[in-house]
This record gives sequence, structure tokens and C-alpha cells, in this order.
Amino acid sequence: MTFSRTKIYNITLHNLGVSAPIQNSNQNDPRAILLNNYYEVARDTVLEAHEWSFANAFKELSTTLENSQDPNFRYAFTYPNDCISPRAIISPYDKKEKKFTPATNSNGEKIILTNHNPCRLRYTRRVDNEAFFSAAFVNALAFYLAYLSAQVITGSSNKKNTNFQDYTIAVRQAIVTDARKNVTHNQDDKDFTDYRD
Repeated sequence: MTFSRTKIYNITLHNLGVSAPIQNSNQNDPRAILLNNYYEVARDTVLEAHEWSFANAFKELSTTLENSQDPNFRYAFTYPNDCISPRAIISPYDKKEKKFTPATNSNGEKIILTNHNPCRLRYTRRVDNEAFFSAAFVNALAFYLAYLSAQVITGSSNKKNTNFQDYTIAVRQAIVTDARKNVTHNQDDKDFTDYRD
């Protein structure tokens, strides 16, 4: 199933008990305008909650013009523009994950500090195209969007609290579903002798 922002908004409205759907996420409707205001915050919050397989990305990092100001780390690297959350620094030499920390430089720009150069970052990227979202992620996102917008759309703090509880359950289920996709069974090291009695 392919998802769109309009479909996500209508699921959100249903979560709030609003039966009348919107026809387009960009229509001049107070509900669509409100949901557009909350959407990016909601999407990025749910993306940050887990290392989603559809948002997993890798990038070779470039060093910054400034040196690291943290005595625990030798190198400062630029932060990818589409990075929602850095997950691991990987050394190209031994392919192992290394210690790192996100920080900011003197200009207030995000950077990544580590003791390894060169290095590769594994991170969760911002995904703007809803067609890439999994069904479980959309379910969690719609509950979180309902939580953010409940007070304004319905005037009910109970709806807000209920949708936050539903989001908590939905995101946990989505994380379990997504984690199952990442299970791999490596049989490269086996040969026919492994199967003999």
C-alpha cells in the first residue's frame, strides 16, 4: 500500500473521531492547515524514535574547518543536512562501530565528534516522500499527529491523552515489526560439509 499525506491526515482525523475527511492536504480547510503546521514536527519525532529500515542511510563524513573543541575527540565532521538522528560511526578499516557524540560548533551548526578519520555515519534520514513509509510507521505517525492536534480540533484533553497512549502502543508495535525486517541469516560461511550427519 502506498501512503500520501492526505491519507495520513484522514487517518489522524479518524483517530480524533472526526468522520468528515479532507480531499487534499493542501486544501484551504482549517483542519488541513492545522495538520500541515504539526506534520513535520510529528514526522521527525516518530522518525527519531527508532532506526527505521526505510529511513536508514549511510554517508562518508567530511571534516569541518574547525578542530574539535572536546578534548575527548580528535576530529569534527559535518552533520548531514537530512540527518534526523545519528546512529553509529563506522570505521572503514575494521568495519566496527566507534565512539562518537553529536555537538555544535562555534557558529551553532551541528557537528559530529569522533576519534576516527575517515569514517562513515549510519543515520536515520529525513524522509519527505510518504510513499516510502511502512504501514506500521504511518499508524504510529497518525496517532502522534492526533495527539498534537487533538486539543485544537476537538477541544478535548481526553482525546489528546488517549491518542498519546495509543501512539505509545503503536510505535512500540511498529518498532518490533520494523526490527523483524532487519533480521538476516548469514549462511556464507557454511559449506556442504556442515549439512552432513
